[in-house]
Amino acid sequence: CYQNMFKDCTSLVNAPALPATILEFGCYGGMFSGCTSLTTAPELPATTLADYCYQNMFKDCTSLVNAPALPATTLAQYCYQNMFYNCTALVTAPALPATTLSTWCYYWMFYNCTSLTTAPELPATTLTYQCYGYMFMNCSKLNYVKAMFTTDPSSGSYIDGWLDDVSTTGTFVKNASATWTNEQAKIPTGWTVQTARPDK
Repeated sequence: CYQNMFKDCTSLVNAPALPATILEFGCYGGMFSGCTSLTTAPELPATTLADYCYQNMFKDCTSLVNAPALPATTLAQYCYQNMFYNCTALVTAPALPATTLSTWCYYWMFYNCTSLTTAPELPATTLTYQCYGYMFMNCSKLNYVKAMFTTDPSSGSYIDGWLDDVSTTGTFVKNASATWTNEQAKIPTGWTVQTARPDK
């Protein structure tokens, strides 16, 4: 319904309110893609998502500083794919409270967010196909990740490239119940790994 609605509107500063709480297939896909003057995203209160609903929504919004809250706890396929792709001014990522993931849900979500230093906590314990694929790739300042998954990431394609080209030093906090190795989780070799209980 709103797919690509304001795509490449490079002078757009104020986005409209988007009060819907139940989304449909691809509804906001690419809506503000290329809106290079947009600094603040509209609130996104939806808790019922749909496949591709936010795909590419703020892609290439290179002035975007303030991201919207994303309150959904159950995700849909490709729902956040490329959502903040190349948002080079984004300093703080929105919280991602979802504990039930879907295939490709966070795929390329923060690619090339070169101002991002801290990843949102990832509380889900079970991974799905490419759920974190390339999620933080090329986030060159990223130095903190907390991810609670216990799924062996080497048993399938779940996290391909997710921490490629981040900061060479940092801290990774993992679930104390996780038995995978740092190499299997593709944690950069210069990072310190700590453990935490799922509720801490």
